[in-house]
Amino acid sequence: MNKKLLAVIGVSGALMFGSVYSISANTSGYDMYKDALKKTHELGSTTMDLQFKLEDNGKSLMTSNTQMKTDSDANLMNGSTTMSNGSETSSMQMFRQDGEWYVKAEEKLYKMESSGKQHGKMGEHSQELQEDLEKLVDVLTKNLQQKIIVKEEKNGNKEVELKLSKSEIPIAANVVSSLMVKHAAMMNDYQQDESSEFRHIKPTLPELKDEIVIQRIEISADIHPDNYVEKQTVTATVSGKDAAGVAHSLTVNFEIELSNVNKTEVTPLDLTNEKLKIIEVKHGR
Repeated sequence: MNKKLLAVIGVSGALMFGSVYSISANTSGYDMYKDALKKTHELGSTTMDLQFKLEDNGKSLMTSNTQMKTDSDANLMNGSTTMSNGSETSSMQMFRQDGEWYVKAEEKLYKMESSGKQHGKMGEHSQELQEDLEKLVDVLTKNLQQKIIVKEEKNGNKEVELKLSKSEIPIAANVVSSLMVKHAAMMNDYQQDESSEFRHIKPTLPELKDEIVIQRIEISADIHPDNYVEKQTVTATVSGKDAAGVAHSLTVNFEIELSNVNKTEVTPLDLTNEKLKIIEVKHGR
């Protein structure tokens, strides 16, 4: 995948999912947003609906719809997702219980087991990545905090909005591109041996070669009166030309919404009489 597109997804993902919390003492839209993201991660149970869209020149390359139910106190999660690349569609269910991960696809149940490096090793890399992301967000927001707009809504929510045009993005893109290159080998090592048996749906992405520009990044978040992010949308667009000189405009869009906050009940997967297929997730080559 092109580094500029990775940069867009990197910026969008870091800001959307709140991987870092760098809250200053001053009250601002930035502080409000980051604090709400932190509080969102501390919720006991939630139902999360996530929609993802990837388009090229207005044509759909990939869509997915996911619902995840989590109970952090009981350490339970179950969810379902449907993906489509226009010609193929795939669905799966995901479960976490008793410290184990399971995936159900095409009437088969898979249990994910780790071999090679232990999961704790990945935790060390995650810590390093989080520290880098914290520095990144500091860089991104240093000159952009005043661009974050806060609007009061009738239902008591606050809408936080940030819109960046292409003239405001180059520094951010360069920083994220360097960051993605730094961690690309580690992330590839972590994922390359995972079975693709139930993850066969992939988009056909154009390989951008020239005139690559991140055109816009837009973030909108609704903050609940209890100070958590109830709904959020992230849209980013990158343009460029492929090796044949054909112009492309790639747009990635995430929409996420929480419901049943601290009221979600997660039903564990009944493993009675289930035939499990063990998939080894190898790391550390």
